[in-house]
Amino acid sequence: MITNTPERDFDVIEITNEMPHNRMGGVGSVIESLASGFAAIGVRALWYLTDHEYQPYEVDAILATHPCVAVGSEAELAHFRAPVVHIHSYHHGPGLLDATAGARSMFTIHSLLAYEEISNAVDLHGSVMDQERLIAACDEVVLVSEAERAYYHRLGYQRLNACVNVVANGIVPPAAVLARPRREVLGYCGRLVPRKHPEYVQMLLTEPGFESFDAMIAGKAFSAYARDLVRDLAIESRVRYLGWCGGARLAAFYDAIDVLVQPSTYEPFGLAALEGAARGIPVVCTAVDGLVEVLGEHAIYCDDTSYAAFCRAMERWRDMDADALQAMGSAARARVLQQFTDVAMARRYLERFRALCGPGVDTEENPA
Repeated sequence: MITNTPERDFDVIEITNEMPHNRMGGVGSVIESLASGFAAIGVRALWYLTDHEYQPYEVDAILATHPCVAVGSEAELAHFRAPVVHIHSYHHGPGLLDATAGARSMFTIHSLLAYEEISNAVDLHGSVMDQERLIAACDEVVLVSEAERAYYHRLGYQRLNACVNVVANGIVPPAAVLARPRREVLGYCGRLVPRKHPEYVQMLLTEPGFESFDAMIAGKAFSAYARDLVRDLAIESRVRYLGWCGGARLAAFYDAIDVLVQPSTYEPFGLAALEGAARGIPVVCTAVDGLVEVLGEHAIYCDDTSYAAFCRAMERWRDMDADALQAMGSAARARVLQQFTDVAMARRYLERFRALCGPGVDTEENPA
């Protein structure tokens, strides 16, 4: 085990496979915001990285940039103590909870892998089984949206664990993107997987009325189809694949786009939509799952999840005047600041910790 803290007692041990550095998906983003929120309200958390895929130089970077981190095996969790352990892992060994010395356990599910399997048409049987075993082993399950709670019950998972609650994700509020002339740049942010339909934004570039537009795509290129489509449509010069973006790169992406598109068929929460809305950027998306819970009425929704419906929604966005777009963006940002900040998320988790293990998590909010 390696660690950058001499402390061994904490309010909570946060167990994860993914830290904010070079994150593969939304979990690292949530960890970043949760660390910020906990710091603001005085929760002393250990960030325990296990069963990860980082290279040694990346581990060094994580330890250098994030306080109170330990990197080790599941058995080495026994070196630390807290009244509650909070798990964010997608994969884990069978002994994950064996070394937690009787602490109460909470498992936040960032997406139900059974639905990832269905919506992406991939075989995740082993991972689904692992997730189900962890659901049954933990004292409490947390889901990121009410839509996910409905899926949880539809899968019959209440038989595995009936103690289930919802805590919405939050982000550190960014500066609003100021009103500016349209640059005719469409933005997509997220993993390039079938359920998120990254191909829609590429195909749109060939539609009448969008011949002068370009697209910026931020996310890991998991989908060969989406990648190859750029070549097949002969739009290489009009599409920029940015790969994973975080920090300054992510801010630059949002500064460059006119609209964020999220044409998903399944979206447990909608973190990219939250990030766009927080900057006042118009969002065009499907009316599914967490996207609706995050954006409320402050988005341009597709009639259904088809490409034709996406095109119609994008035409409505293109034809809206600047004042209407500004008003929608401002209202969406206000909703984020009221409900979906890093501090709001941290406070909701603190409530869950206290409900789970009593008053053992005692904090004093940082007045700064």
